[in-house]
Amino acid sequence: MNQVPERLLRVCLPTCILGVAILFIAAAGCTNTASTDGNSISGSVAGDYAGGTIYVAAIDAAAYSASEIRVMEIGEHPEHSQYVSGFAALDAPGDYAISGLPPGNYTVYAWADTDDDGRIDHLDYRDPTGWYCTPSHLTPVRVAVTPGNTTTGVDITLVAPAPYPDEDREIAVGNGGGRLTVMKGCHILQVWGTPEERAYAYGYLCGPQIRDWIDYVLIESFMQSPADYEELFVPYIREHMAPANPTYMAELDAMLAGMNAGGTDLYLPPVSRNLTRYDLLAENTYDFMLYYKLYGLMMGDLGINRTVAGDAGVSPHLCTSAIAWGNLTENDELAGGLIHGKNMDGENDLRKVTVNSLLVIATDPGPGAKRTVGIDWPGFIGTFNGMNEDGLVLVPHSSPSIPDWNATDLMPTTFLYRNTLQSESDVAGAWAYWEKANGTRTGGNNAGVSAPYGNGTGSVPAAFETDSYGGAVRGPGVVEPDGCLLIANNYYLYRGAYPRAVERVDGYHAEVRPEDYRYRNMLAVLDGYREEERTIGTPEMIALMQSASVSEEYRGTTEYTFIAYPDAGAFAVAKEDLAKGLLDAPFAEFTHFEFDEVFERPSPA
Repeated sequence: MNQVPERLLRVCLPTCILGVAILFIAAAGCTNTASTDGNSISGSVAGDYAGGTIYVAAIDAAAYSASEIRVMEIGEHPEHSQYVSGFAALDAPGDYAISGLPPGNYTVYAWADTDDDGRIDHLDYRDPTGWYCTPSHLTPVRVAVTPGNTTTGVDITLVAPAPYPDEDREIAVGNGGGRLTVMKGCHILQVWGTPEERAYAYGYLCGPQIRDWIDYVLIESFMQSPADYEELFVPYIREHMAPANPTYMAELDAMLAGMNAGGTDLYLPPVSRNLTRYDLLAENTYDFMLYYKLYGLMMGDLGINRTVAGDAGVSPHLCTSAIAWGNLTENDELAGGLIHGKNMDGENDLRKVTVNSLLVIATDPGPGAKRTVGIDWPGFIGTFNGMNEDGLVLVPHSSPSIPDWNATDLMPTTFLYRNTLQSESDVAGAWAYWEKANGTRTGGNNAGVSAPYGNGTGSVPAAFETDSYGGAVRGPGVVEPDGCLLIANNYYLYRGAYPRAVERVDGYHAEVRPEDYRYRNMLAVLDGYREEERTIGTPEMIALMQSASVSEEYRGTTEYTFIAYPDAGAFAVAKEDLAKGLLDAPFAEFTHFEFDEVFERPSPA
């Protein structure tokens, strides 16, 4: 019989006999040895560790997907949950073994319960986590257990990414600079000055978080295959995107210089090199990277012969908006003004980097350009969910359309959004800018665009239904409902300037289909409001966002929700609540800001 090292405190049996096992341990005490004669998994745990019990859990991969780890984690003692077929507990990093497993395939997931409170605490990465994977596929890889055999070498590295610092930080760069602070519990990055001054300050203040986002979200969670990222995608954007965006590349160079000056370790283990300007560019166009992976590689549209196996990873076809104004918002709160709610869905990495690192970025570009606020992640010099000082709002919803792979002037969506917000004031101006903007758009995109309604004197909101080849402006009433605008991930007006790009991936719907679950959920909520003769304010908008985040299509994937109030010059944001275990942001507490509030800085001493 093989002996398990002393640091193995116990090996727990499948949950069907868990109660008996607990009674046995209570009566006889824990043992430091266990049989590994068969039906077993063994390996070692290393990496980040600051104390507490380390748990290694075997999760039945046939019954539960790796994404259901997110649900497992929110309960007390997840090692005893229905998801876990067996587990080992260690008092320090080292060797482990899990015996008595039924034959089958398993996801092997580990965490260090740093304070031994019986929970996985992801807030600021207090409890490091890890899983079994391979150098060629960085998300969980299934481990096979066969009758009478031990599967060895199932090694796991625990990781705790770098949280934002507790104290305020500020740096002056030429006549510009930046400040990283906390307001109302939210991390705020303020940057001002020229584009290069802002980018340098940004990199200096947020360097470790930028590196971790690229390492753990962009490469590990989204692309999953380092070879696909390094050998295919990065060379592609170097040729098809970087040369067409020289001013933005100069900003990314300044950001990289700021990261260096701030002492950030730039090494990226998955690709065995230091971070470069092209990794920063890849982050700013991650939505296109998902198209590249799903359509270009997995669907084979690029015609590349690949030896890397794996699933398509994160779907790009996520996110939902609802916009109400006029008679629907004629109440004490909004007085007929516009309210725009947006769920950001799907960017849910297992390490919770997209939740912990969320930033409110207040950008003051100086004379000649408008101030903007972006709800974004560290490293974005463009923006996805943004608002400017005039109340113009742009938010994204990726839509099915094959990109123009041959274009050599690709313009990242985040750059286009930033340019629009810094220059335009209303919906008509935004569309006019898009029609004349240089560069080829990177694929399907439904932009939700709104601005102050001004009791009918301002802008009526619209969905800019676009792709690499063209676009159309969908206003209210093109598809149900009337008098309100809902946006998800299909075109309801645009059929494609190059129709084959849309048709191949079923991007256009002539009407709201039964399987358009999120859209239909919101329609049902609106029908209820009409029956009750109820107008829409913040509580009603939150309910609309909640209905979209828990549809038959998916749930537990809304990492943050953004609500804009263009007429009032204000916004609110909520994100997945890591302390309370609320996986969908619209069910968490919203934090409200005035637009000007996030630009406030202490007076010089």
